[in-house]
Amino acid sequence: MMRNAQIYIPYHWVFISIASYVVLISTHKHDLHLLWAIAFAAFAEALIGWNQSKSIPRVMASILGIVYTSFFPAMITRIELHNPNKKILLALILMIWIVDTSAYVFGMCFGKKRNITAVSPRKSLAGFVAGLLAPFVILVILYVLRFNLLPMGHLLLIGIAAGVFGQIGDLAESMLKRFCGVKDSSNFIPGHGGILDRADSVLLAGSFLYCALIF
Repeated sequence: MMRNAQIYIPYHWVFISIASYVVLISTHKHDLHLLWAIAFAAFAEALIGWNQSKSIPRVMASILGIVYTSFFPAMITRIELHNPNKKILLALILMIWIVDTSAYVFGMCFGKKRNITAVSPRKSLAGFVAGLLAPFVILVILYVLRFNLLPMGHLLLIGIAAGVFGQIGDLAESMLKRFCGVKDSSNFIPGHGGILDRADSVLLAGSFLYCALIF
């Protein structure tokens, strides 16, 4: 995507991304050290191959790329590592599916006011509000039926993660695609927009949920 926007991130950053993910899920004590090392590597690379119009965008894209493809997935993985028997991650994914379905159905049926954000003109206010409220409707149903799947505090955080941050994650990925001038993030999953399009909501929602649970 970045290369389509004429920002040529070297391919060795793919291996840096993989290594960063492995470090992040292997230890929880060196996150800031790793982030510093990544920033230093990006700046050092820019200094060595300085180009006035391209080096700084490449530095920013490299660092953001590592955060997006390593730090966020590692935070999501840590949810499962820290809570192996609670199925919190499964509940989050199911809730995001409910949000996506609710937003799509209500947006198609009642979405008269569209273009609520410039990065995704097809997004409707009705769909966004439906996605925002859907998790809490599910939580009320679970509470009334006394399904004690998870502690209510965890369920509330999952609802906020899916309803708010999941939708923002989707818009954030749309913003990246619009900047890069592409319709799909890749061709790996034909008809579905690519791998990133399938994971955009989970990346931001899951990383928020990890931070909220730790807090």
